[in-house]
Amino acid sequence: MDFRAEIPPLDLLSEILSFLPQGDRLQCTLVNRQFNSIATKLLYRRIYLNDSNVVKSDVMNLAVNWTVLYVPNRLPEPIARKVADRKLRSLIRTLQSNEHAVQAVEWVRINWDLNPKWQKQFLFVICNKSESLQRLENVTDPACNDIIAHGKVSSEKLTSFDMAPPNPNAGSEVDPSYIPNLKTYLSQRISSRITYMNLFICPILLFSCLYPLRDKLQIVDLKLHWRVEFYQKMYFKKKISERPIEKLSDVFDARSLQVLTVVSWHECLLPKELEMLHQFQDFTNLEDLSLISIEQETKPLIGLFCKLIKLRRLKVDFIEQLSSQSTKPEVFLAILHCCRELEFLDMRFEGLDAPIVDVERGDFRLTQKCHCSACMHVFDSTLRQKLFVFPEDYVLTDFRDVMTKDIFRMIRFHCLLPYSKACDYYPSVRTCPMDIDKFVSLMNNDLKLYRASRSQLVRDPVTSDESDSSNETGQRDRQTDASYPEHLLESDEDNMFTDLVLPHRPLTRQDVIACYHALIHHHRRTYIALLTQFPKLRFLVLNDIATVVVNEHEERVLQPVFYNEGFKSNLGGWTQKGKRRKDSKVFVEKSVSLDGIEYKTN
Repeated sequence: MDFRAEIPPLDLLSEILSFLPQGDRLQCTLVNRQFNSIATKLLYRRIYLNDSNVVKSDVMNLAVNWTVLYVPNRLPEPIARKVADRKLRSLIRTLQSNEHAVQAVEWVRINWDLNPKWQKQFLFVICNKSESLQRLENVTDPACNDIIAHGKVSSEKLTSFDMAPPNPNAGSEVDPSYIPNLKTYLSQRISSRITYMNLFICPILLFSCLYPLRDKLQIVDLKLHWRVEFYQKMYFKKKISERPIEKLSDVFDARSLQVLTVVSWHECLLPKELEMLHQFQDFTNLEDLSLISIEQETKPLIGLFCKLIKLRRLKVDFIEQLSSQSTKPEVFLAILHCCRELEFLDMRFEGLDAPIVDVERGDFRLTQKCHCSACMHVFDSTLRQKLFVFPEDYVLTDFRDVMTKDIFRMIRFHCLLPYSKACDYYPSVRTCPMDIDKFVSLMNNDLKLYRASRSQLVRDPVTSDESDSSNETGQRDRQTDASYPEHLLESDEDNMFTDLVLPHRPLTRQDVIACYHALIHHHRRTYIALLTQFPKLRFLVLNDIATVVVNEHEERVLQPVFYNEGFKSNLGGWTQKGKRRKDSKVFVEKSVSLDGIEYKTN
C-alpha cells in the first residue's frame, strides 16, 4: 500500500508537528515556508494566558495543544506577573503584525489575575482580526463586554458567553452600572450559536429577571460560580420571562449539556445551591463534572452521582473551614459504584490508608505500608535519621513541629505539586513560586530552627578546628545553654549560630523525590480499588498527586506525571486472582444506605 496516497503530505506533516512541544514548534517555524505555515497555525490555535510558571511533565507531553507564556520558575509572584505582562505585550505585538498568526487563533483561556489593561488590548486584536475565533474563557473584566459584543469577528462567530464578575472579590460593592450593562450585553450576545457559558448569577434568576429567554439554551459546556454579590434589588423584583423558569432544566436543554463546572466562593452551601445540586440530576447526559471548593453535603452528592452514570471525567474538591477535605466514605462509595465509565478522576480520599506521619495522643506516629527497598530507605535514612532522630522528636509541642517534620503534608501545603483544572487537558501551573530546590532550603531552615529550639545543634567541625582557645576559658558552651535557642529564634540576621549545624545530614532534593514516591507507594490499596472499579481510567489525581495509567507487563499500573525520575511502581501483580480481592476490597463488612440506596462493596 502506498502510504503517501492515503495521507497527503501537508496533513501528515501537520499531524506530526501536533505532537511536538511548544519549543520545538517554534523551531519548526524557521525551517521553511511550509513548516512555518503549519507550525504557526498550531502555535496560535489555542492560547493559555498564564501569569505563573507552567510545569512540564518529565514523562509525557501534557496539554500539548495549548501555547503558554514562558514565565521562569522560582520568581517571586510580583516579578512573575511583570514577566507575564511583558510576554503578553510581546504576544499582542505579534498578533498585530503577523496576519497568519492572528488568523490561527481559535480558543483563548485567560488567567484570572491577568492585567486588565493588556487583557482588553489582547481581546480587541483577536475579536476584530481572528476569523478563526470560536471561544474565550475566563473573561473577568466587565469593561471587555463592548469589545466582544462589537468585535468584527466575535460579534458574529464567537460561540462562548462569559459573564464577567462585578469585582474580582465577592461581596464588594457593585457598580450601579453593572446590571444595566449586563442586560445590554445579554441582549447582544445570547443566541442559538452559544455552546459555552460562564455565569456569576444564578441562571434561574438571570433569565427570569434580566433577559427574557424564549427557548432553552443548547449549552454544551456550562460553568457556574456560586458567590454572594450585593446587587441592586430593583432589578430582581419583577420577572420578565415569557415562560415559567423554576429549575435549571427550564434554562438549559438537558440533552445538550455535557460539561458542568461549579465553583463555590464561600464555605457553606446556601439553600438555593443545595437545590441546584438536586437539579443537576436532570442532566443525565453529563460526561464531565467539576465541583470546586464546595461544602461536602453527603445526601445530595450521593443522589447526584447515582444519576450521572455516563460521567467520563470527574473532579471534586471539597472544603471544610477553608481547607481541603477528604472525600467522605459514603460519597467515595457512590462514585466507585455508579460512575464506572470514568477515564479521568481528581479527588482527595484518605479513608483506606492512615497518613505516613500522624499524631496520636500528642505524639507523632509513623505508619509504613510499603516495605519495598525504596520505601525502607525513606523510612530508615530520611524519616528516622533526619526528621525523627531523637526520642523527643516524636513529641508534638505546637503546630510548628508539624511544619518541620511532616514532609508529606508540607509538599502539599507549599503547593510543590502543580495545579490544573485537568492535568491531561489544561497546562499545569504553580500556584505559588515554589520548586523542589526552594522547598528543600525552606525545610532545612525550619529543621535547623527546630533543632536549635531543643539544643540539638552541634558545632561545625570545620569551624571548631579553626577556633582558638576561647572554648577553654571557662565560657559556657552555647550548646548546653537552655536560653540560647530562644535568642536564635528571635533573629537569624546576626548569624548567632553560623558555627552550629544539624546533628545529621540536611535534607536533599533526592530525599524529597524519594518521600514523594513513598507517598504514592503508601496508597497502594486505594490505587488498586480505583483501578479495579474504573477499567477505563487513564488519569488519576489522588490527593493532588497526578498519575497516568500505563501498561507494564500486560498490567495496568500508575506512574506519577510529575517528578517521575527513577520511580518504580509497587502495583505489580495486583491483578492476580486472590490478591486482587484482598487489596481492592473497600469496607467489605459495611454497607451504606442513604436516600433508600444501599451500597455494598463485597
